[in-house]
Amino acid sequence: MSGEIAIVGYDACLPAGRERVEIDSFLRSGTSAVVDVSRDEMLAAGVAESDFGREGYVARSARAAWTPDTARHLAGLTPHELTITDPQHLLFLDCCIGALHDAGMSPDSVRGREIGVVGGIGMGLYSGQSLDSYFTTRLQRDLTLRDQLAFPEILIGNSSDHCVGRVSYRLGLIGPSVNVQTACSTALAAVEHAVLLLRSGRVDTVLAGAAALYFPDRRGYQWERGGILSPTGECRAFDSRADGTVGGSGGGVFVLRRHADAVADGDTIHGVIEGIFSASDGAQRASYAAPAFDGQVRVIRRAMDDACVGPDDIAYVEGHGTGTTVGDIVELGALHEVFGTRRDALPVGSVKPALGHLDTAAGVASLVNVLLGLKRGWMPPTVHFEELNADAREWIAQPSFRPVPLRTDAARVGVSGFGASGTSVHMVLSAGRARPGGPGDGHDVPGRERLSIGVGGVAGRASAPAPQRAAAEAEASGVARPEDGTRPRPGREEIVSGLVEVLRQRGDFAHLNDDQLMVVGLLDFGIDSVDLLAVVNLIGKRWGVVLDVLDLLTAETVEAIVDMVEQGLDE
Repeated sequence: MSGEIAIVGYDACLPAGRERVEIDSFLRSGTSAVVDVSRDEMLAAGVAESDFGREGYVARSARAAWTPDTARHLAGLTPHELTITDPQHLLFLDCCIGALHDAGMSPDSVRGREIGVVGGIGMGLYSGQSLDSYFTTRLQRDLTLRDQLAFPEILIGNSSDHCVGRVSYRLGLIGPSVNVQTACSTALAAVEHAVLLLRSGRVDTVLAGAAALYFPDRRGYQWERGGILSPTGECRAFDSRADGTVGGSGGGVFVLRRHADAVADGDTIHGVIEGIFSASDGAQRASYAAPAFDGQVRVIRRAMDDACVGPDDIAYVEGHGTGTTVGDIVELGALHEVFGTRRDALPVGSVKPALGHLDTAAGVASLVNVLLGLKRGWMPPTVHFEELNADAREWIAQPSFRPVPLRTDAARVGVSGFGASGTSVHMVLSAGRARPGGPGDGHDVPGRERLSIGVGGVAGRASAPAPQRAAAEAEASGVARPEDGTRPRPGREEIVSGLVEVLRQRGDFAHLNDDQLMVVGLLDFGIDSVDLLAVVNLIGKRWGVVLDVLDLLTAETVEAIVDMVEQGLDE
Protein backbone atom coordinates (compact mmCIF):
# COMPACT_ATOMS: atom_id res chain seq x y z
CA MET A 1 0.00 0.00 0.00
CA SER A 2 1.43 3.37 -1.00
CA GLY A 3 0.49 6.87 0.06
CA GLU A 4 2.01 10.14 1.13
CA ILE A 5 2.96 10.55 4.78
CA ALA A 6 3.14 13.96 6.44
CA ILE A 7 5.63 15.02 9.08
CA VAL A 8 3.39 17.10 11.35
CA GLY A 9 5.82 17.74 14.18
CA TYR A 10 9.38 17.08 15.26
CA ASP A 11 11.89 17.80 17.97
CA ALA A 12 15.65 17.37 17.70
CA CYS A 13 18.66 17.96 19.92
CA LEU A 14 21.73 18.28 17.74
CA PRO A 15 25.28 19.61 18.16
CA ALA A 16 23.95 22.77 16.48
CA GLY A 17 21.39 23.37 19.23
CA ARG A 18 17.92 22.45 20.46
CA GLU A 19 15.78 25.28 19.13
CA ARG A 20 14.82 24.92 15.47
CA VAL A 21 15.77 28.50 14.66
CA GLU A 22 19.14 27.90 16.32
CA ILE A 23 19.78 24.76 14.26
CA ASP A 24 18.71 26.53 11.08
CA SER A 25 20.99 29.47 11.77
CA PHE A 26 23.92 27.17 12.46
CA LEU A 27 23.43 25.16 9.26
CA ARG A 28 23.19 28.40 7.27
CA SER A 29 26.51 29.56 8.73
CA GLY A 30 28.59 26.91 6.98
CA THR A 31 30.57 26.08 10.12
CA SER A 32 31.17 22.79 11.91
CA ALA A 33 30.11 21.76 15.41
CA VAL A 34 33.04 19.35 15.61
CA VAL A 35 35.34 21.00 18.14
CA ASP A 36 38.47 20.30 20.15
CA VAL A 37 38.05 18.77 23.59
CA SER A 38 40.61 20.01 26.09
CA ARG A 39 42.63 17.89 28.48
CA ASP A 40 40.91 19.51 31.46
CA GLU A 41 37.47 18.83 29.99
CA MET A 42 38.29 15.17 29.45
CA LEU A 43 39.75 14.76 32.92
CA ALA A 44 36.71 16.43 34.48
CA ALA A 45 34.44 14.11 32.51
CA GLY A 46 36.28 11.06 33.79
CA VAL A 47 38.33 10.16 30.73
CA ALA A 48 41.58 8.55 31.85
CA GLU A 49 44.78 10.30 30.82
CA SER A 50 46.09 6.90 29.79
CA ASP A 51 43.32 6.85 27.17
CA PHE A 52 43.59 10.31 25.64
CA GLY A 53 47.35 10.34 26.01
CA ARG A 54 47.73 7.40 23.65
CA GLU A 55 49.24 7.88 20.23
CA GLY A 56 46.50 8.32 17.65
CA TYR A 57 43.92 9.69 20.08
CA VAL A 58 41.94 12.48 18.41
CA ALA A 59 40.45 14.89 20.95
CA ARG A 60 37.58 16.16 18.82
CA SER A 61 33.84 15.53 18.76
CA ALA A 62 30.46 17.14 18.19
CA ARG A 63 28.55 17.35 21.46
CA ALA A 64 24.76 17.49 21.63
CA ALA A 65 23.13 20.61 23.05
CA TRP A 66 21.38 18.43 25.66
CA THR A 67 21.93 16.86 29.05
CA PRO A 68 19.43 15.24 31.43
CA ASP A 69 19.68 18.40 33.54
CA THR A 70 18.57 20.61 30.62
CA ALA A 71 15.84 18.25 29.37
CA ARG A 72 12.41 19.85 29.08
CA HIS A 73 10.01 16.95 29.35
CA LEU A 74 11.26 14.52 31.98
CA ALA A 75 8.98 15.60 34.83
CA GLY A 76 7.61 12.61 36.68
CA LEU A 77 10.82 10.59 36.65
CA THR A 78 12.33 10.11 40.11
CA PRO A 79 15.91 11.18 40.85
CA HIS A 80 16.79 7.50 41.21
CA GLU A 81 15.31 6.67 37.80
CA LEU A 82 17.16 9.57 36.19
CA THR A 83 20.43 8.33 37.69
CA ILE A 84 20.22 4.68 36.60
CA THR A 85 18.77 5.28 33.13
CA ASP A 86 20.97 5.54 30.04
CA PRO A 87 20.78 9.21 28.96
CA GLN A 88 20.00 8.02 25.43
CA HIS A 89 16.66 6.65 26.71
CA LEU A 90 15.98 9.98 28.36
CA LEU A 91 16.85 11.97 25.24
CA PHE A 92 14.53 9.83 23.14
CA LEU A 93 11.69 10.29 25.65
CA ASP A 94 12.35 14.03 25.87
CA CYS A 95 12.22 14.37 22.07
CA CYS A 96 9.07 12.24 21.80
CA ILE A 97 7.21 14.58 24.13
CA GLY A 98 8.71 17.64 22.45
CA ALA A 99 7.64 16.37 19.03
CA LEU A 100 4.09 15.78 20.26
CA HIS A 101 3.94 19.36 21.56
CA ASP A 102 5.24 20.59 18.20
CA ALA A 103 2.44 18.64 16.50
CA GLY A 104 -0.17 20.28 18.74
CA MET A 105 -0.70 17.19 20.91
CA SER A 106 -0.29 17.36 24.66
CA PRO A 107 0.81 14.21 26.52
CA ASP A 108 -2.57 14.09 28.26
CA SER A 109 -4.42 14.16 24.93
CA VAL A 110 -2.67 11.06 23.57
CA ARG A 111 -2.96 8.82 26.63
CA GLY A 112 -4.83 5.63 25.78
CA ARG A 113 -4.62 6.19 22.01
CA GLU A 114 -3.30 3.69 19.48
CA ILE A 115 -0.25 5.74 18.60
CA GLY A 116 2.85 3.87 17.51
CA VAL A 117 6.41 4.45 18.66
CA VAL A 118 9.40 3.26 16.63
CA GLY A 119 13.03 4.07 17.36
CA GLY A 120 16.48 3.04 18.50
CA ILE A 121 19.46 4.26 20.48
CA GLY A 122 23.21 4.48 19.96
CA MET A 123 25.44 1.50 19.37
CA GLY A 124 28.48 3.24 20.82
CA LEU A 125 30.49 3.17 17.60
CA TYR A 126 32.47 6.30 18.48
CA SER A 127 32.42 6.13 22.26
CA GLY A 128 35.52 4.04 22.72
CA GLN A 129 33.56 1.97 25.22
CA SER A 130 31.31 -1.07 24.95
CA LEU A 131 27.92 -1.05 23.29
CA ASP A 132 26.43 0.33 26.51
CA SER A 133 28.91 2.98 27.53
CA TYR A 134 26.73 4.64 30.20
CA PHE A 135 26.40 1.40 32.15
CA THR A 136 30.06 0.42 31.88
CA THR A 137 31.44 3.90 32.50
CA ARG A 138 29.03 5.31 35.08
CA LEU A 139 27.04 2.66 36.89
CA GLN A 140 29.51 -0.20 36.99
CA ARG A 141 32.23 2.00 38.49
CA ASP A 142 30.02 3.61 41.15
CA LEU A 143 30.27 0.88 43.79
CA THR A 144 27.95 2.58 46.26
CA LEU A 145 25.23 3.01 43.66
CA ARG A 146 25.77 -0.45 42.22
CA ASP A 147 25.18 -2.07 45.62
CA GLN A 148 21.80 -0.34 45.79
CA LEU A 149 20.59 -1.58 42.41
CA ALA A 150 18.71 -4.71 41.45
CA PHE A 151 19.57 -6.36 38.15
CA PRO A 152 16.10 -5.81 36.58
CA GLU A 153 16.27 -2.05 37.03
CA ILE A 154 19.79 -1.96 35.58
CA LEU A 155 18.53 -3.93 32.58
CA ILE A 156 15.43 -1.80 32.07
CA GLY A 157 17.37 1.42 32.46
CA ASN A 158 20.18 0.53 30.08
CA SER A 159 19.13 -2.10 27.54
CA SER A 160 18.12 -0.77 24.13
CA ASP A 161 15.13 -3.13 24.23
CA HIS A 162 13.43 -0.89 26.78
CA CYS A 163 13.96 2.56 25.27
CA VAL A 164 10.85 2.61 23.07
CA GLY A 165 8.74 0.69 25.57
CA ARG A 166 9.53 3.32 28.20
CA VAL A 167 8.01 6.00 25.96
CA SER A 168 4.81 4.03 25.38
CA TYR A 169 4.55 3.36 29.12
CA ARG A 170 5.19 6.95 30.20
CA LEU A 171 2.74 8.41 27.68
CA GLY A 172 0.15 5.66 27.90
CA LEU A 173 0.32 4.86 24.17
CA ILE A 174 -1.17 1.50 23.21
CA GLY A 175 -0.13 1.24 19.57
CA PRO A 176 2.83 -0.77 18.25
CA SER A 177 6.00 -0.08 20.22
CA VAL A 178 9.00 -1.29 18.24
CA ASN A 179 12.72 -1.02 18.85
CA VAL A 180 14.79 -0.73 15.65
CA GLN A 181 18.57 -1.26 15.47
CA THR A 182 20.21 -1.16 12.04
CA ALA A 183 23.41 0.71 12.99
CA CYS A 184 23.89 4.02 11.14
CA SER A 185 20.55 3.75 9.29
CA THR A 186 18.46 3.23 12.45
CA ALA A 187 16.64 6.58 12.40
CA LEU A 188 15.56 6.32 8.77
CA ALA A 189 14.70 2.63 9.19
CA ALA A 190 12.44 3.65 12.07
CA VAL A 191 10.75 6.22 9.83
CA GLU A 192 10.20 3.59 7.14
CA HIS A 193 8.63 1.21 9.67
CA ALA A 194 6.36 4.04 10.79
CA VAL A 195 5.35 4.74 7.19
CA LEU A 196 4.43 1.08 6.70
CA LEU A 197 2.29 1.14 9.86
CA LEU A 198 0.45 4.23 8.63
CA ARG A 199 -0.05 2.96 5.10
CA SER A 200 -1.44 -0.32 6.42
CA GLY A 201 -4.10 1.56 8.38
CA ARG A 202 -2.92 -0.02 11.63
CA VAL A 203 -2.60 3.40 13.33
CA ASP A 204 -3.15 7.04 12.43
CA THR A 205 -0.10 8.54 14.19
CA VAL A 206 3.44 7.27 14.81
CA LEU A 207 6.45 8.70 16.63
CA ALA A 208 9.71 7.70 14.93
CA GLY A 209 13.34 8.61 15.53
CA ALA A 210 16.56 7.75 17.32
CA ALA A 211 19.04 9.01 19.92
CA ALA A 212 22.78 8.51 20.32
CA LEU A 213 25.04 10.06 22.93
CA TYR A 214 28.68 9.88 23.88
CA PHE A 215 29.35 9.03 27.49
CA PRO A 216 31.27 10.83 28.83
CA ASP A 217 30.10 13.64 26.58
CA ARG A 218 33.49 15.36 26.55
CA ARG A 219 35.86 12.94 24.90
CA GLY A 220 37.50 12.13 21.60
CA TYR A 221 38.25 8.82 19.93
CA GLN A 222 41.07 6.43 19.18
CA TRP A 223 42.06 6.52 15.51
CA GLU A 224 43.16 3.31 13.75
CA ARG A 225 44.65 3.19 10.27
CA GLY A 226 42.15 1.70 7.84
CA GLY A 227 39.17 2.40 10.11
CA ILE A 228 36.29 4.78 9.40
CA LEU A 229 37.38 7.54 11.81
CA SER A 230 39.38 10.56 10.66
CA PRO A 231 42.97 11.03 11.90
CA THR A 232 42.62 14.79 11.39
CA GLY A 233 39.36 15.20 13.30
CA GLU A 234 37.49 16.67 10.32
CA CYS A 235 34.84 14.99 8.20
CA ARG A 236 35.25 16.04 4.56
CA ALA A 237 32.43 14.22 2.80
CA PHE A 238 32.98 13.67 -0.94
CA ASP A 239 36.13 15.80 -0.91
CA SER A 240 39.48 14.77 -2.38
CA ARG A 241 40.96 15.17 1.14
CA ALA A 242 38.40 12.89 2.81
CA ASP A 243 40.07 10.65 5.38
CA GLY A 244 37.22 9.46 7.59
CA THR A 245 34.32 10.53 9.74
CA VAL A 246 34.02 12.13 13.18
CA GLY A 247 31.45 11.11 15.76
CA GLY A 248 28.75 13.28 17.23
CA SER A 249 25.88 13.10 19.70
CA GLY A 250 22.22 13.94 19.28
CA GLY A 251 18.78 12.65 18.54
CA GLY A 252 15.30 13.51 17.46
CA VAL A 253 11.77 12.27 16.87
CA PHE A 254 9.24 12.94 14.11
CA VAL A 255 5.45 12.75 14.35
CA LEU A 256 4.04 11.09 11.23
CA ARG A 257 0.47 10.94 9.94
CA ARG A 258 -1.17 10.08 6.65
CA HIS A 259 -1.05 13.18 4.48
CA ALA A 260 -4.77 13.18 3.76
CA ASP A 261 -5.57 13.00 7.48
CA ALA A 262 -3.11 15.78 8.27
CA VAL A 263 -4.65 18.06 5.64
CA ALA A 264 -8.18 17.26 6.80
CA ASP A 265 -7.30 18.06 10.42
CA GLY A 266 -5.44 21.26 9.58
CA ASP A 267 -2.09 20.04 10.87
CA THR A 268 1.09 21.99 10.23
CA ILE A 269 3.01 20.02 7.61
CA HIS A 270 6.80 20.30 7.72
CA GLY A 271 7.38 17.88 4.87
CA VAL A 272 5.82 14.99 3.01
CA ILE A 273 7.36 11.56 2.54
CA GLU A 274 6.31 10.65 -0.99
CA GLY A 275 8.34 7.46 -1.20
CA ILE A 276 10.58 5.35 1.02
CA PHE A 277 12.24 1.96 0.82
CA SER A 278 14.67 -0.05 2.92
CA ALA A 279 16.38 -3.36 2.30
CA SER A 280 19.36 -5.43 3.30
CA ASP A 281 22.37 -5.62 1.05
CA GLY A 282 22.43 -9.36 1.70
CA ALA A 283 25.64 -11.00 0.51
CA GLN A 284 26.27 -8.38 -2.19
CA ARG A 285 28.91 -6.59 -0.11
CA ALA A 286 32.63 -7.18 -0.40
CA SER A 287 32.60 -7.83 3.35
CA TYR A 288 30.07 -7.58 6.16
CA ALA A 289 30.78 -3.96 7.06
CA ALA A 290 31.56 -2.73 3.54
CA PRO A 291 29.18 -0.46 1.57
CA ALA A 292 27.28 -2.17 -1.23
CA PHE A 293 26.90 -0.49 -4.61
CA ASP A 294 24.09 -2.79 -5.79
CA GLY A 295 22.20 -2.47 -2.51
CA GLN A 296 22.28 1.32 -2.62
CA VAL A 297 21.17 1.41 -6.25
CA ARG A 298 18.26 -0.87 -5.41
CA VAL A 299 16.86 1.10 -2.46
CA ILE A 300 17.19 4.45 -4.24
CA ARG A 301 15.35 3.15 -7.30
CA ARG A 302 12.64 1.48 -5.23
CA ALA A 303 12.09 4.62 -3.15
CA MET A 304 11.75 6.66 -6.34
CA ASP A 305 9.34 4.08 -7.74
CA ASP A 306 7.35 4.34 -4.51
CA ALA A 307 7.17 8.11 -5.00
CA CYS A 308 6.42 7.75 -8.74
CA VAL A 309 9.28 10.07 -9.69
CA GLY A 310 12.14 9.88 -12.17
CA PRO A 311 15.78 11.04 -12.15
CA ASP A 312 14.94 14.56 -13.36
CA ASP A 313 12.35 15.07 -10.61
CA ILE A 314 14.89 15.17 -7.77
CA ALA A 315 16.37 18.59 -6.99
CA TYR A 316 18.93 17.45 -4.43
CA VAL A 317 20.10 14.37 -2.52
CA GLU A 318 21.10 14.49 1.13
CA GLY A 319 23.66 11.71 1.07
CA HIS A 320 24.90 9.45 3.82
CA GLY A 321 28.27 11.13 3.16
CA THR A 322 30.51 9.84 5.93
CA GLY A 323 33.74 11.14 4.45
CA THR A 324 35.38 7.73 4.11
CA THR A 325 37.21 7.08 0.86
CA VAL A 326 35.44 3.82 0.05
CA GLY A 327 32.01 4.91 1.28
CA ASP A 328 31.96 8.20 -0.63
CA ILE A 329 32.99 6.62 -3.93
CA VAL A 330 30.46 3.80 -3.62
CA GLU A 331 27.68 6.27 -2.79
CA LEU A 332 28.48 8.68 -5.62
CA GLY A 333 28.79 5.74 -8.00
CA ALA A 334 25.39 4.40 -6.99
CA LEU A 335 23.81 7.82 -7.51
CA HIS A 336 25.44 8.03 -10.94
CA GLU A 337 23.96 4.64 -11.82
CA VAL A 338 20.45 5.76 -10.82
CA PHE A 339 20.55 9.36 -12.07
CA GLY A 340 22.89 9.02 -15.04
CA THR A 341 20.14 9.87 -17.56
CA ARG A 342 19.49 13.32 -16.03
CA ARG A 343 19.76 16.41 -18.17
CA ASP A 344 21.74 18.26 -15.49
CA ALA A 345 24.14 17.38 -12.70
CA LEU A 346 22.57 16.10 -9.49
CA PRO A 347 23.48 18.27 -6.47
CA VAL A 348 24.52 16.14 -3.51
CA GLY A 349 25.46 17.06 0.04
CA SER A 350 25.94 15.74 3.55
CA VAL A 351 25.30 17.27 6.95
CA LYS A 352 27.90 15.09 8.70
CA PRO A 353 30.83 17.50 8.22
CA ALA A 354 28.74 20.13 10.00
CA LEU A 355 27.29 18.05 12.84
CA GLY A 356 29.40 14.90 12.99
CA HIS A 357 28.24 11.34 12.40
CA LEU A 358 25.46 10.83 14.94
CA ASP A 359 25.70 7.05 15.03
CA THR A 360 22.19 5.53 15.01
CA ALA A 361 20.71 9.05 14.95
CA ALA A 362 22.56 10.08 11.78
CA GLY A 363 19.29 10.04 9.84
CA VAL A 364 17.76 12.51 12.30
CA ALA A 365 20.37 15.12 11.38
CA SER A 366 19.92 14.42 7.66
CA LEU A 367 16.14 14.67 7.82
CA VAL A 368 16.17 17.86 9.92
CA ASN A 369 18.63 19.40 7.46
CA VAL A 370 16.27 18.62 4.58
CA LEU A 371 13.11 19.80 6.36
CA LEU A 372 14.74 23.13 7.13
CA GLY A 373 15.99 23.34 3.55
CA LEU A 374 12.51 22.73 2.16
CA LYS A 375 11.16 25.46 4.42
CA ARG A 376 13.76 28.07 3.48
CA GLY A 377 13.89 27.05 -0.19
CA TRP A 378 17.58 26.13 -0.45
CA MET A 379 20.07 23.62 0.87
CA PRO A 380 23.34 24.79 2.43
CA PRO A 381 26.64 23.67 0.91
CA THR A 382 28.56 20.79 2.43
CA VAL A 383 30.99 22.05 5.07
CA HIS A 384 34.70 21.48 4.27
CA PHE A 385 33.94 20.56 0.66
CA GLU A 386 36.39 22.13 -1.81
CA GLU A 387 37.38 19.66 -4.50
CA LEU A 388 35.61 16.49 -5.60
CA ASN A 389 37.33 13.14 -5.33
CA ALA A 390 39.13 12.63 -8.64
CA ASP A 391 37.49 9.24 -9.23
CA ALA A 392 34.02 10.83 -9.31
CA ARG A 393 34.52 14.01 -11.34
CA GLU A 394 32.83 12.68 -14.47
CA TRP A 395 29.78 11.34 -12.64
CA ILE A 396 26.32 12.93 -12.59
CA ALA A 397 26.23 13.26 -8.77
CA GLN A 398 28.13 16.43 -7.89
CA PRO A 399 28.59 17.68 -4.31
CA SER A 400 27.93 21.38 -3.94
CA PHE A 401 30.25 23.98 -2.44
CA ARG A 402 27.54 26.65 -2.81
CA PRO A 403 23.88 26.76 -1.70
CA VAL A 404 21.49 24.70 -3.82
CA PRO A 405 18.11 26.29 -4.61
CA LEU A 406 14.90 24.31 -4.33
CA ARG A 407 13.23 26.60 -6.83
CA THR A 408 9.65 25.33 -6.83
CA ASP A 409 7.11 24.35 -4.22
CA ALA A 410 7.11 20.88 -5.75
CA ALA A 411 10.86 20.38 -5.33
CA ARG A 412 11.70 16.88 -4.19
CA VAL A 413 14.73 15.86 -2.18
CA GLY A 414 16.21 12.41 -1.65
CA VAL A 415 17.64 11.32 1.70
CA SER A 416 19.92 8.30 2.12
CA GLY A 417 20.98 6.35 5.19
CA PHE A 418 23.30 3.36 4.91
CA GLY A 419 23.96 1.15 7.92
CA ALA A 420 27.05 -0.93 8.60
CA SER A 421 24.51 -3.66 9.38
CA GLY A 422 23.73 -3.84 5.67
CA THR A 423 20.35 -2.12 5.96
CA SER A 424 20.07 0.76 3.51
CA VAL A 425 17.24 3.32 3.40
CA HIS A 426 16.29 6.02 0.93
CA MET A 427 13.32 8.37 0.99
CA VAL A 428 11.88 11.07 -1.25
CA LEU A 429 10.47 14.19 0.42
CA SER A 430 8.73 17.36 -0.69
CA ALA A 431 7.49 20.45 1.12
CA GLY A 432 3.92 19.33 0.52
CA ARG A 433 2.44 22.79 0.70
CA ALA A 434 2.26 25.93 -1.41
CA ARG A 435 4.54 28.80 -0.42
CA PRO A 436 3.79 31.54 -2.95
CA GLY A 437 6.27 34.37 -2.72
CA GLY A 438 8.06 32.61 0.11
CA PRO A 439 11.57 31.28 0.30
CA GLY A 440 10.67 28.37 -1.93
CA ASP A 441 10.97 30.54 -5.03
CA GLY A 442 14.73 30.63 -4.53
CA HIS A 443 14.95 34.44 -4.31
CA ASP A 444 16.74 34.44 -0.96
CA VAL A 445 19.37 31.86 -1.85
CA PRO A 446 22.84 33.18 -0.97
CA GLY A 447 25.01 33.46 -4.06
CA ARG A 448 22.17 32.32 -6.30
CA GLU A 449 23.56 34.06 -9.36
CA ARG A 450 26.56 31.70 -9.28
CA LEU A 451 24.74 28.45 -8.58
CA SER A 452 24.87 27.22 -12.14
CA ILE A 453 28.56 26.46 -11.63
CA GLY A 454 28.37 25.55 -7.97
CA VAL A 455 28.95 21.82 -8.11
CA GLY A 456 32.25 20.08 -7.60
CA GLY A 457 34.25 19.38 -10.71
CA VAL A 458 32.31 21.87 -12.89
CA ALA A 459 33.50 25.19 -11.53
CA GLY A 460 37.07 25.41 -12.69
CA ARG A 461 38.36 23.41 -9.76
CA ALA A 462 41.86 22.04 -10.06
CA SER A 463 41.71 18.79 -11.98
CA ALA A 464 44.74 17.12 -10.45
CA PRO A 465 44.04 14.95 -7.39
CA ALA A 466 45.61 15.90 -4.08
CA PRO A 467 49.06 14.30 -3.84
CA GLN A 468 49.33 11.07 -1.88
CA ARG A 469 52.35 11.42 0.39
CA ALA A 470 52.88 8.11 2.14
CA ALA A 471 55.98 9.28 3.99
CA ALA A 472 54.16 12.28 5.46
CA GLU A 473 51.23 10.09 6.46
CA ALA A 474 53.59 7.65 8.10
CA GLU A 475 55.26 10.43 10.06
CA ALA A 476 51.89 11.78 11.20
CA SER A 477 50.73 8.34 12.29
CA GLY A 478 53.91 7.47 14.12
CA VAL A 479 54.72 4.52 11.83
CA ALA A 480 58.47 4.27 11.36
CA ARG A 481 59.65 4.19 7.77
CA PRO A 482 62.37 1.71 6.78
CA GLU A 483 64.61 4.54 5.55
CA ASP A 484 64.61 5.94 9.08
CA GLY A 485 67.08 3.18 9.91
CA THR A 486 64.81 1.68 12.57
CA ARG A 487 64.64 -1.71 10.89
CA PRO A 488 66.32 -3.54 8.02
CA ARG A 489 64.46 -3.85 4.76
CA PRO A 490 62.54 -7.15 4.81
CA GLY A 491 62.88 -9.62 1.98
CA ARG A 492 59.92 -10.84 -0.04
CA GLU A 493 59.91 -14.16 1.81
CA GLU A 494 59.48 -12.39 5.16
CA ILE A 495 56.57 -10.34 3.80
CA VAL A 496 54.90 -13.43 2.36
CA SER A 497 55.36 -15.33 5.62
CA GLY A 498 53.87 -12.53 7.72
CA LEU A 499 50.84 -12.08 5.48
CA VAL A 500 50.19 -15.81 5.24
CA GLU A 501 50.31 -16.10 9.02
CA VAL A 502 47.72 -13.40 9.69
CA LEU A 503 45.48 -14.49 6.82
CA ARG A 504 45.37 -18.12 7.93
CA GLN A 505 44.20 -16.94 11.35
CA ARG A 506 41.26 -15.14 9.81
CA GLY A 507 40.19 -16.77 6.54
CA ASP A 508 39.09 -20.18 5.30
CA PHE A 509 42.40 -21.15 3.69
CA ALA A 510 43.01 -24.55 5.32
CA HIS A 511 42.64 -26.40 2.00
CA LEU A 512 45.28 -24.25 0.28
CA ASN A 513 49.03 -24.46 0.55
CA ASP A 514 51.05 -21.24 0.76
CA ASP A 515 51.71 -21.07 -2.98
CA GLN A 516 48.00 -21.50 -3.77
CA LEU A 517 47.02 -18.89 -1.19
CA MET A 518 49.20 -16.31 -2.92
CA VAL A 519 47.08 -16.32 -6.08
CA VAL A 520 43.57 -16.20 -4.55
CA GLY A 521 41.32 -13.22 -3.86
CA LEU A 522 40.83 -12.51 -0.16
CA LEU A 523 37.13 -11.73 -0.35
CA ASP A 524 36.40 -15.16 -1.79
CA PHE A 525 37.50 -16.85 1.43
CA GLY A 526 35.65 -15.11 4.24
CA ILE A 527 37.96 -12.14 4.74
CA ASP A 528 35.98 -8.98 5.58
CA SER A 529 36.89 -5.34 6.14
CA VAL A 530 37.64 -5.90 9.83
CA ASP A 531 40.15 -8.60 8.86
CA LEU A 532 41.63 -6.29 6.23
CA LEU A 533 42.11 -3.65 8.93
CA ALA A 534 44.21 -6.17 10.86
CA VAL A 535 46.30 -6.78 7.73
CA VAL A 536 46.77 -3.02 7.25
CA ASN A 537 47.92 -2.69 10.86
CA LEU A 538 50.35 -5.60 10.44
CA ILE A 539 51.89 -4.04 7.33
CA GLY A 540 52.24 -0.65 9.01
CA LYS A 541 53.65 -1.84 12.33
CA ARG A 542 55.94 -4.56 11.01
CA TRP A 543 57.26 -2.98 7.83
CA GLY A 544 56.37 0.72 8.10
CA VAL A 545 54.40 0.78 4.84
CA VAL A 546 51.28 2.93 4.80
CA LEU A 547 48.35 1.23 3.07
CA ASP A 548 44.63 1.37 3.75
CA VAL A 549 41.70 -1.00 3.42
CA LEU A 550 40.84 0.40 -0.01
CA ASP A 551 44.27 -0.65 -1.29
CA LEU A 552 43.66 -4.20 -0.13
CA LEU A 553 40.15 -4.27 -1.55
CA THR A 554 41.52 -3.38 -4.99
CA ALA A 555 44.23 -6.05 -4.87
CA GLU A 556 43.14 -9.05 -6.90
CA THR A 557 45.45 -11.51 -5.11
CA VAL A 558 47.57 -11.86 -1.99
CA GLU A 559 50.61 -11.66 -4.24
CA ALA A 560 49.44 -8.22 -5.38
CA ILE A 561 49.43 -7.10 -1.74
CA VAL A 562 53.01 -8.30 -1.37
CA ASP A 563 53.88 -6.24 -4.44
CA MET A 564 52.25 -3.18 -2.82
CA VAL A 565 54.34 -3.65 0.32
CA GLU A 566 57.56 -3.96 -1.66
CA GLN A 567 56.68 -0.88 -3.70
CA GLY A 568 56.05 1.03 -0.48
CA LEU A 569 59.42 -0.02 0.87
CA ASP A 570 61.13 1.26 -2.26
CA GLU A 571 59.52 4.74 -2.12
